[in-house]
Amino acid sequence: MDPLTKRFIVLFEYTVICLLAIAAVEYFKYSTKIHYDWFHCTPVYEPISSANNIQRVFAVGGPSCDKRGQFKTIIKRIGRDYPVNTERKSFCVIEDKSLPYKHYPVENGNKGNPGYYAYIASTGDDDDMEKLADLCQSASIYNI
Repeated sequence: MDPLTKRFIVLFEYTVICLLAIAAVEYFKYSTKIHYDWFHCTPVYEPISSANNIQRVFAVGGPSCDKRGQFKTIIKRIGRDYPVNTERKSFCVIEDKSLPYKHYPVENGNKGNPGYYAYIASTGDDDDMEKLADLCQSASIYNI
């Protein structure tokens, strides 16, 4: 076999190896996009009642969504959804201390109770602020 043919074979092998590496990365990106809940915490908004504008926010997810991930997700979502100095909001974050740090089961889609949850209310409405103070109990109320 002449040297030119050997060089083409080596070039072909390296090309195949590079394409397989690219395919593996793309497959990983696709699978994590499909199973987003498994890798990330997803924030959930629930209105407290139709009579006021108070919302309850908590995060759910797979086994990697522990209390630390839930807390980060809730705070990030509040910061992104309500721009500072544009829309005045007050909120508090409450920890469910009865749950262990890592508490999500992975069977049958049951993700358990949230480890942290927050209540958000409009700062301008006095009735909502009183209700928020009742819901937050001894937790600190933050204003943005």
